[in-house]
Amino acid sequence: MRIYFAIILSFLCLGSVAQTINYKFRIRYSDYSALANTNFVISGNSVATDPQGIISMPISATISYVNIGSADAKTYEIKFPLEGRAILPKDPTVFVDIFVAKPTQDPLKVISAQIAKSQNNFQSAVLKQLDDASKKGYNEIVELLRNKSPDDSALTRGRLEFFPLISSALNNYLNESRNFKDAFATLSTSLNNKGSYDQFNNTVYSYNEIFNLLNANKSAYEQAIATYWHSKELSLKFSNLIDFMIENYHKPYVLEVNYTFVSRFYQLNEETNSRKKRDMQKTLATDMQSLSDAMDRRINSMGEQITAMNTLLNNNKQVNN
Repeated sequence: MRIYFAIILSFLCLGSVAQTINYKFRIRYSDYSALANTNFVISGNSVATDPQGIISMPISATISYVNIGSADAKTYEIKFPLEGRAILPKDPTVFVDIFVAKPTQDPLKVISAQIAKSQNNFQSAVLKQLDDASKKGYNEIVELLRNKSPDDSALTRGRLEFFPLISSALNNYLNESRNFKDAFATLSTSLNNKGSYDQFNNTVYSYNEIFNLLNANKSAYEQAIATYWHSKELSLKFSNLIDFMIENYHKPYVLEVNYTFVSRFYQLNEETNSRKKRDMQKTLATDMQSLSDAMDRRINSMGEQITAMNTLLNNNKQVNN
């Protein structure tokens, strides 16, 4: 409210000391038909067109252009001049033509949003199936160990059942970790772009889904490896891999973004001083790029360990130790 009041006050003060010139704005559709009795905002002032689609208003003689926008962006949008910036003519008797249109969705944005939604839905469905199958498989292990010692055929079936579950969970985590890093790095170069924040948020949700799945099923996978691969050592290697992913990637990088950088995003977007905002953005972008580079190195190391684990599990044989 204070900022709004200061703008109005400065405008009023300017009008009281500066000479004004009366300009006429002609609001029309692309077919040149007039847009009558409709509100627009010119240099912060809400004004309405007359029955001929004309707005007449006094403007300070010291101003060379004005910003004009629809009072209701959902109803009309300015098509010309670009970005709603109208240059004032030297001759005030000359009309300033403003062309408008009813807003339409950018087809590329619509398609992009549909694809993103489809991908997110698909990812959630895949992870739910993976989670359900993991829980079902764990129940089968408990039942197997309760009733009898598993024979070779039961162990083979168990390895064939659990290998795709475990490898899929690991590979999905690796992919979402890369996506998280990539979205974070992209955001560092476009901190004033809402679309980049939206994309980053979507990536965070996808990352959280696979992290929660791995965390929730860690014990089931460990037990499956110990049982079906008949190897406590291999089960321990899997456990150590998950611990490495949590301690060396999730905590120092993902949680660091959540604890430190999210608050800095808010501070940047709330800063009203242009110089301070520019300095904050530069520092923030540098820090984000530095963290992104570190994430990249850690993800490469994590990828090598995941590949090695999948290779051991894909052996499809008991590991006697």
